[in-house]
Amino acid sequence: MGRSLQIADPRILPPAMADTLHLDIDAVSKRHTNWWGVVVKIGIALVLFVGLFLLFHFVLEPYMSPMEAFMHRLGFWGPVLYIAVFLIGTSIFIPESILAIAAGAIFGLWMGLVWVVIAGTITAVVCFWIGRKLLRGRVEGLLAQHPKIKAVDMAASTAGFRLMVLLRLSPLNYTLLNYLLAVSRAKFKPYVFACFGMFPGNFSTVYVGFAARHAADLAANLKKDGGQLPPGDGWMHEVTLFLGLAAAIIATIVVAKIAMRAIRAATDAAMSEPAT
Repeated sequence: MGRSLQIADPRILPPAMADTLHLDIDAVSKRHTNWWGVVVKIGIALVLFVGLFLLFHFVLEPYMSPMEAFMHRLGFWGPVLYIAVFLIGTSIFIPESILAIAAGAIFGLWMGLVWVVIAGTITAVVCFWIGRKLLRGRVEGLLAQHPKIKAVDMAASTAGFRLMVLLRLSPLNYTLLNYLLAVSRAKFKPYVFACFGMFPGNFSTVYVGFAARHAADLAANLKKDGGQLPPGDGWMHEVTLFLGLAAAIIATIVVAKIAMRAIRAATDAAMSEPAT
């Protein structure tokens, strides 16, 4: 039974009113602990995104201008080349986030998002057919040995589209998830339509690349112009841009947390069902 703190004397107040003035200390403490855990996770995620930002600045940024110029020279074939690189890279487990950051830096926020969503959907379809045609037989033994993975397989066949959207919203590895769903009992059409669940994560990572490139260009312009912003720009615009990045990251984290909670509930329910 939880501890409670009575802050009113029932001899003075009516019993009903006195009851409303009891504080459940364990419940309050639990709520505070839950919120503290959320704050810690958000802090960790922000540190990771800052790390990605620094990775871009010190490792990728020197190559961005030549790459952007090369893509522009290719014209229509630039995005086609990017989609091909995305398809090959993620199929061999190169992190999708790195390629999404590159898209934001090369194509900008909105066009970068468009090409990442298209590339991600095409790659998901290719991985689905590879997994369904070539890998499914080999993975059946793995599913039998790992009940949690098998629970995802069972839940994908019962919860279907809803579960696959939640999986796309979660922070699970993109390529691994593609292959896992491919060898599960998931149907193809819901699998494809569930790809829109990648949108929040794609938006935040593309935004990181866009903001990193923008910050690099801004620093170069400030250095060249003696600390003055370019004509037509203002500090309010700059602050809004980076506050938007922070909001996108936090929203993605919150959505992923909610999705993971729902996934656990769905897989627990699948594991509790009697085998047929």
